[in-house]
Amino acid sequence: MKLSGLLENAYLILVFSVLLLIGNANLWNHQLSHDFPYGYLASDAFQHQIRADAIKDAGNFRYEASYISHGFENAVGRYPPVIYHLAVMFSYLSGLQVYDAIYFIVFLFASLAAMLMYIIIRGANKNAALIALPMSLLIFANPNYLGFAWGHWPSILGQFFLIALFWGIHRIGIEKSFLLIGIFLSAIIMTHTSEIVFAGFFILAVMAANFLLKKFNAKDIKKLAFAGILALILTAYYLIIFLNSWFVVQPYQFSVKPVWEGNPGFYLADFKILLVFILIGLLLFFATIKNTNAAFLAGISMLVMGYGNYFGFDWRAFQLRFLWPIYLSVFFGFAVYYILKFFIKNWNLIYSILASAVFLALLLGLVNVPFIPHYQKLETRGIMDGFHWQALRWLSENTPSSAKIYFFYGDIYSQDALLRNSKRVHSQVDPNDFVNAINSRKVMRQYATELPGDGGGGIAYRKSFLSFGLYNNEVPEDYFWGKKDICRFDYFVFDKASNQQALAQYNLIIAKKLVEKKSEPVFENQIVAILKNNKVGGDCIEEGNF
Repeated sequence: MKLSGLLENAYLILVFSVLLLIGNANLWNHQLSHDFPYGYLASDAFQHQIRADAIKDAGNFRYEASYISHGFENAVGRYPPVIYHLAVMFSYLSGLQVYDAIYFIVFLFASLAAMLMYIIIRGANKNAALIALPMSLLIFANPNYLGFAWGHWPSILGQFFLIALFWGIHRIGIEKSFLLIGIFLSAIIMTHTSEIVFAGFFILAVMAANFLLKKFNAKDIKKLAFAGILALILTAYYLIIFLNSWFVVQPYQFSVKPVWEGNPGFYLADFKILLVFILIGLLLFFATIKNTNAAFLAGISMLVMGYGNYFGFDWRAFQLRFLWPIYLSVFFGFAVYYILKFFIKNWNLIYSILASAVFLALLLGLVNVPFIPHYQKLETRGIMDGFHWQALRWLSENTPSSAKIYFFYGDIYSQDALLRNSKRVHSQVDPNDFVNAINSRKVMRQYATELPGDGGGGIAYRKSFLSFGLYNNEVPEDYFWGKKDICRFDYFVFDKASNQQALAQYNLIIAKKLVEKKSEPVFENQIVAILKNNKVGGDCIEEGNF
């Protein structure tokens, strides 16, 4: 191998290592294994973690666990399953807990997506590909980084397979390429189904470009048709579930959403000065369109679809933007390459590596330059802590599987998916009703109560192979929310500390009243106490003022 090839490979290893370092190594304080879910900042992260954990327990994803699906035993597993199965397999292979395994997989595949995009761009120009590569670091700059910490994991993993599809189309000329394309299409459907719309848009863009440039190839169309048929065959079982759950409950509706409220939306302005180079690269794309390749078409397609929030794709378009730094890197790479080449006539690969290394340092934040976005370390252990995790694990391991758990107020319980780690059907007090009771200075037997769970896509159950029902359309609304008698629950969970200590004090007042009526303390640590109700359905608490 030539020296230039060795240098290129060494540099690629360096960049990939940096991506893993700033992805989860820094977030995890360079520890691969943790005592509890570490770096989880929102309910969505926990809902994916616990679903994978439930699949590992069950050995399959035929049904959702009842503690995920609002207590229903036969709700079908309707979420695209790839990320969960990968997490379970990696957990077994590595010995890691599922909560570490699934998070690592997301960061790993995001980093691999950057490297795969490099390969696609390299097919057009190796020098531009090297210069483009550092821009991928911005997937771990704010606000994109929050997309990882808040749990937009299936979308991120689905976009890896979307980029794999770009590569498959790029290599459509190889023998039996329809097999690869079909596998990548099926992987998109089975990982985050909405990404198939973006995949379809890209394929249409390729076909339109080939038609306009008179590169139309009937063999390629045939291969794409075979790939589509293969994808339908591979995903047929899941698509039946999807069409009877997600497609029914959340059908496409045209909507415009300029801002993704309450979420880490990414905008072109977040590229700051780099946007100038991206725009120059776009101009180069149109100026040299006759020589375009899959990387340019991928970039322009994902730029357009990233604005899908303005023409009907709502927040899904914002999810696509988490990897905009990867998609749009092709324009950045070509722009910088041609600008530098204008001044340096005898260009070689060493110059490309040096230019790339400069941008690598800038985007890492090693040199802080105004108006250049850069990586900033996300320093947080997340919303979970060892005390709550210990209590949740105790519930999952020491209570009957049929036990019903009642969670009184806790600061972190607003992100209710984390409560599913009790692995028991559970309810939680409504904070507003709880505060009203404090203000009224009353201890009550009935509180406004939520039965939390995951109703995304509808709580579908199978009547026959092709016929489904939806529990959320069939059960009364007060099943999920309303005044509930706490004495009908088997265990009570209390937080002993809170950012608003009055709430924790009220918890302890209720706990004391329950103990007076023979509820039994069965678990306690510095933050959480658990009582067993020995009078289920009976008179377990004396109502009154305090």
